[in-house]
Amino acid sequence: MAKGDEKDWVEVAETGQDEEASLIAGLLQSQEIPCEVEGPSGGSPWPENLGAFGVSRVMVPPERAAEARELIARRQREFREHPLEEVPNRSEDEGE
Repeated sequence: MAKGDEKDWVEVAETGQDEEASLIAGLLQSQEIPCEVEGPSGGSPWPENLGAFGVSRVMVPPERAAEARELIARRQREFREHPLEEVPNRSEDEGE
């Protein structure tokens, strides 16, 4: 994301773990939703769970925010319902 474009992107997820933010970003990218992770990565001396210092945010363009949020919410529902089963890719099932 270019520096001038950052203010135009919106947050669709927030987590205290860099790894979780990376997984969310990977999910979005697998559906061709552009995204960036802003967060504490980079060798900060502070623990990741130390208040706002430990927050990783997943950012997307505003026109893709609703789609991204729905995708994240659907994946969370599917995981709660079937935590150890592989969930099929919805786009394949929907003929996209």
